[in-house]
Amino acid sequence: MFIIKSNLKTVIIILLFIVSLYGAIVIGKELNTIHLAVLVVKDGKAVSDANVYVFAVTPKGTRLMAVASTDSQGMATFEFSIGEVIKPIIDWNSVQKAIQISPGFYITVIGRVGEYKYFGTGSVKLPLKTIGPLITSTIVELKDRLLKVEGALASTVNYKQQAPPWATLVYSKEESRRETLFKVATDPHTTATVDYTMNKYEEIAFKCTFSVTLKYSGTIIIPWKVDKEISWVTSQSEKTLLFNVLQSSVNYISCLVTITYECWEYEEPADGGELYREHRVYIRYHLPDSLDTTKGVDDIDGTEQFLKSAPGQGLYPANPTTDVKLREDVSTQFAIPVFGFVREIPLDYLPASLVVAIDVCLVLKSGYAIDATVIVYCESGYTVSVYYIKVYRTVNADYSLPCWAIILKT
Repeated sequence: MFIIKSNLKTVIIILLFIVSLYGAIVIGKELNTIHLAVLVVKDGKAVSDANVYVFAVTPKGTRLMAVASTDSQGMATFEFSIGEVIKPIIDWNSVQKAIQISPGFYITVIGRVGEYKYFGTGSVKLPLKTIGPLITSTIVELKDRLLKVEGALASTVNYKQQAPPWATLVYSKEESRRETLFKVATDPHTTATVDYTMNKYEEIAFKCTFSVTLKYSGTIIIPWKVDKEISWVTSQSEKTLLFNVLQSSVNYISCLVTITYECWEYEEPADGGELYREHRVYIRYHLPDSLDTTKGVDDIDGTEQFLKSAPGQGLYPANPTTDVKLREDVSTQFAIPVFGFVREIPLDYLPASLVVAIDVCLVLKSGYAIDATVIVYCESGYTVSVYYIKVYRTVNADYSLPCWAIILKT
């Protein structure tokens, strides 16, 4: 009897050890886990059997992490390693002292609704944490129509029996170049003083500009459009520029930015081998320390929009005519021209019909990330009209973003 009790005690101890070990493994796994849920909808209704592609935002561009189809409720769920997604960003930040970038996911979705296929994008910013679990979710709206799906083929398709969808990066390009952020132009009767600051510890985000074509024909399915945020940058230093703009002059502000172009190729089930190509352009980060009063590689041109007018008080610092606080009077989002970068992409990976003037979008996540004021002076006896540039691309694009260019006219 003593032997039986002793053996039973040993078994219980072993079982408790196994349970504790398993629990420790589970807890350890959860501490390193990111849980992501993506709900796909079209016109407010959940879309089932949509293919969800999740890309990790990394210091070297986006990287495809996983693909899954949505369930009957329009939901796709994923688990990722914090060490694989976030740790590389933290390591990069420790070397690059001027800025800090945040990790995140960029998400694309292709789903069928009725007789058409649609494309949608989404993004999720993640915290700079190495201890989880991290739980996050987002909703992706299918907005842009891709192709009509033939009814006879589509009605018999069982996605579960098809080869799994995939996406492959077929071409990428990265370049650091000086991009124009700001422009002030005066006429013979006006001058201006500019005070421009990139503030410390404030965040700026950049939105992705993308388009979709067919690989073999180069047909444009989705024209260039600005969509979801894809990078988040926090300055670790402060830089201020203070300068005067003389009569009949044009002055610029620019800084070094790293621009990325990616051409991703998708093959979807039941498309008869047709390949979609997504063309992705975005600014991965900027360098505030490089801020300078020089013109970048691109100019800020576009439709001028009237902002305000005021009678002249004289061309003297003691008598300002009016001022423009860009943070308040223009926008928290504005365009940065990147046509010079895009036109250098090989036509094998960017159809000629897409080589047009395009922009990427900068978003002030904090209202004080960029503090800019233009003090306007106008000669007595004249009235100055203040305009700002509203970028509007009419070829292969349908978006409009304010660009920080102030034009003075009398």
